Amino acid sequence: MKILHSWLKEFADFGDDIDALAERITELGLAVESVEHVGTPVKGVVTAQVLRLEKHPDAAKVTRVYVDAGDGVERHVWCGATNMQAGDIVPLATLGTNMPDGRVITQRGILGIDSEGMLCSGTEIGLSSDGSGLLILPRAQRLGVMCTRHSALTPMWCST
Repeated sequence: MKILHSWLKEFADFGDDIDALAERITELGLAVESVEHVGTPVKGVVTAQVLRLEKHPDAAKVTRVYVDAGDGVERHVWCGATNMQAGDIVPLATLGTNMPDGRVITQRGILGIDSEGMLCSGTEIGLSSDGSGLLILPRAQRLGVMCTRHSALTPMWCST
């Protein structure tokens, strides 16, 4: 049987140490055979909050999105997705991030204005098959934390 860590956390605060939890479950008489982590961490992709959106007067298909990654620095990122709004928590690939598809995130401009990273879909960071828009995270997420460290993003299974 597989048990999702986030499901267990709905019943009690077990903390984030999945190995300690597996050991406690085994001590209770349910042998945990394995722990599986889904999604490969992408170093440099952190949680960020959308502060505001601006349309570019000369580029109808992109939006300038201002985000806060928890460090008090307001960044602006060009984005072609349209499914975000102020207050949303989204994955931000910071400058220098090596993406799973081989791209390196660099400062790039659109019509003379640079972008300070890239907002990501679940597909781009290997956490979902839905690439139709940005991956919108639960609003209770801490900002600036590597995305796959969140239990909401990284399903962890205890196999018994």
